[in-house]
Amino acid sequence: MKKKNLSLLIVGLVTIGATVAPISSFAETTDKKIEQQDKEISALKEKQKGVTAQISSLEEEISSIFDEGVSLNKQKTELTKESEQLKKDIAALDVRINKRTEAIQKQGRNVQVNGQGTQILDMLLNSESISDAVGRVQAISSILTANNDLVKQQKEDKKLVETKKTNIQTNLASIEEATAQLEQEKENLVAKQAELNVLKAEVDSKTSGAESSKNALLKQQQEALKAQLETEAKKKEAKKVETVKSDASKVAEKTTAESETANSATTAPSNSGETNESIDTPSGGNNAGNQETTGPSEKPVDPVTPPVTSGDATFQALNSLRAAHGLNPVSWDAGLAAAASSRASIMQDLQVPSDHWNRGDEVIAFMFAPGNSVIMAWYNETNMTSPSGTGHRDWELNPGMTRVGFGYAGDVIVGHSA
Repeated sequence: MKKKNLSLLIVGLVTIGATVAPISSFAETTDKKIEQQDKEISALKEKQKGVTAQISSLEEEISSIFDEGVSLNKQKTELTKESEQLKKDIAALDVRINKRTEAIQKQGRNVQVNGQGTQILDMLLNSESISDAVGRVQAISSILTANNDLVKQQKEDKKLVETKKTNIQTNLASIEEATAQLEQEKENLVAKQAELNVLKAEVDSKTSGAESSKNALLKQQQEALKAQLETEAKKKEAKKVETVKSDASKVAEKTTAESETANSATTAPSNSGETNESIDTPSGGNNAGNQETTGPSEKPVDPVTPPVTSGDATFQALNSLRAAHGLNPVSWDAGLAAAASSRASIMQDLQVPSDHWNRGDEVIAFMFAPGNSVIMAWYNETNMTSPSGTGHRDWELNPGMTRVGFGYAGDVIVGHSA
């Protein structure tokens, strides 16, 4: 038996080792992949920050160019207004220039045709007095000065017109050139911004993909851990069940052995014998003496009555549980089973009767399978309610309990004890 248990232990350890090793290796590989994804995500986020900063800088430059363009357009509008006003001024100057030109030309023709120079000389010679001559000289001087001023003003007006035209044309040309340059810069910046937006979209997509991959790895890791925990829990449960079965088997073997010993025990018979002893007497006669000897006798052993058993799975699981805790097995009681079945039949609405809480000999379970499932549910108080919190477990492990019966109806299981 010891060799068998040792073999089972070795097989169990090998199986656990073979199961844990791949899980551990998988976890280690997953951790490395997650670490790699974290590094990739970190690098992508740094790149994302750089691209975002470049886009922000370009947007500021574009905004500055836009503001400068607005300013240039404003200047252009003002120059256009000045140009329109200048055109009006030039038109007025042209009118004055034309009139002056006509007057100057007319005066020149008069000099040529009428001999204005001779007339001036005649005016001086025909003066009545010196003062009259001086007055006439002054008048002639004023006329000549006026003519000279007229010619001079004519020249200045023409020069002013040409200067204004040149300035406006120069300013407009400068504005047009600056506007064209700004438009070109703006187009370049917009194109660069579009490229950066594409790059940012690619980086965002890669970052999102890396984060999705990381989340998938984390999910795999969680699922693997969950599977590992479930596997370990199942192994523990299986080991516990195996232990309970083993203990129950030992108890059953012990009970059977005791029963067989009790049945085979017999009472030893009393043996009596006579011993003749010859005694020499002086008279030479022989006397025979009888001595009765009674041999030792064993006291009859009372036979141990084994508990009444049943093939009921819940009953068997209960005795296995009690055996695992060093308690005596209980007997099956058909009367208690009938009463329990009757109680189960009135609970099809899955409601606990009010009188149940005043009873210490009854346990109830809803929606559990018969056998080890319901026994362990009562033992672990799974979805159970009791005033003490351990009422169902206490019922199962009650050392004073000797008889039980279980009843079933639909999804209801009821146990009665005595």
